[in-house]
Amino acid sequence: MNLPKILGLVGTFASVVLAGGLNTNTNQSVLFQRSVARDASTDVDAPYANPSGTAFMEDGLYISVNNQTFWQSRSVTVEKSQVFKEGEEFKGEAFVPSLPSALVTWHKGNFALSGHFGVIGGGGKVKFDDGIPSFYAVLYPHLKMMEAGLTDKGLRTTSSSVDVSLEASSYIYGATLGAAYEFNKMFSVYAGARFNYAMNSYDGSVGNLKMNTVVPGVNPDGKMMEATEFSEAFASLAENAKTQEEKVQYATLSQMYETMDLQTSMELDLEQTGWGITPIVGFGFKYKRLTIGTKFEYNTSIEMKNDTKKNETQMDQFDDGEKDHNDIPSLLAVGLNYALLDNVRLAIGYHHWFDSKADFSGDLEDHVDDTNEFLYGVEVDFLKRFTISGGVQVTRFGIKDDYISDMNINISSTSFGFGLAYRATDWMRVNLSYFHTLYQDYDETVEYGVDVYNRDSRGFGVGFDFKI
Repeated sequence: MNLPKILGLVGTFASVVLAGGLNTNTNQSVLFQRSVARDASTDVDAPYANPSGTAFMEDGLYISVNNQTFWQSRSVTVEKSQVFKEGEEFKGEAFVPSLPSALVTWHKGNFALSGHFGVIGGGGKVKFDDGIPSFYAVLYPHLKMMEAGLTDKGLRTTSSSVDVSLEASSYIYGATLGAAYEFNKMFSVYAGARFNYAMNSYDGSVGNLKMNTVVPGVNPDGKMMEATEFSEAFASLAENAKTQEEKVQYATLSQMYETMDLQTSMELDLEQTGWGITPIVGFGFKYKRLTIGTKFEYNTSIEMKNDTKKNETQMDQFDDGEKDHNDIPSLLAVGLNYALLDNVRLAIGYHHWFDSKADFSGDLEDHVDDTNEFLYGVEVDFLKRFTISGGVQVTRFGIKDDYISDMNINISSTSFGFGLAYRATDWMRVNLSYFHTLYQDYDETVEYGVDVYNRDSRGFGVGFDFKI
């Protein structure tokens, strides 16, 4: 039996990306949630969305504080399998109660200094209470061997099971500082850097072996019982045995069930931390009603180090002090914003992640092509103080079968965002938004049948923007 395989891809399990690439969260404001295409922004979200655009803002101090809440689900449905029931579903849930972000810009003359803080990657916790198919697929042959071995000894056993669970979380916090400068009244440049601090945690367990061994006086009806219950029952019979032969026989059976329970039990409890620096450059153009923004984020090398509290997997990669890479890939972002009317603005954007050039956990970069993303948005001002907006984001990952798994469900998607802004005063605006992502089903042929992967994500946000 090779039990450690069930946690072999745990390093990729915790990814809870809320919008963007394989390892990047581009959703950094409620302005993004409600209008999506922000890559040519010259508004308060520009420090992240279009940092060169801060140079085109009016003089003053701008502050934006945001909070978003998300609900996500992941499911794996098994088809065409002899191990699982047809259509058996394994479901995981992720809840992100608070995804905060803050953006600040100080503009004077042709110069702007800006900063941003937010969750750049990950962003939550995923929990599979009943495990995932690959866990059981690894255990299945060993459980069947145990059933056959017991039956050969005269202890008829036709069914067995174990409890499997995995909980993982992932956060990459980012703090950015940079400066932009406008020249020739049409062009701007930006240079800055982001400090990233990554935190992952994993808590996995396998155990509680159950069997339906038929034993007169212990389990005559062949119901599912815990292996520890069988062990205790045989131990009691050994204590009350009338002959030495019976005593040895029952004690041996008690020890056998105890051993089987130990062989099918393990725990993993570890945390990983790491950090890296992202250089960022940008270039902007603004003429009358047209604004263009470009941004390039360099590849961020992040080395994750284990702080292991318990590792019963017999796998060295989970030992305390071991290291692995989990890079943030390079990103090229280009956007265009055009004011069709004084109160109507149209926007488009394009993102390209150089995933194949990054260094992911488990060398997963060998099994991906680059990611492409297309964004569209519109904003309409009405009744002087109100703005309604909406947008669409189309994300297409270049993943291959060797990348995706039931522990790494990153699949292409289409997202819809919309919302409302209210200018409560000349210096304060309130933003409300809703964001819903629909994922494409992905079928993968595996050893035990066909896995059908699916995800769902919904979130809403509240933000406050200030100009001083």
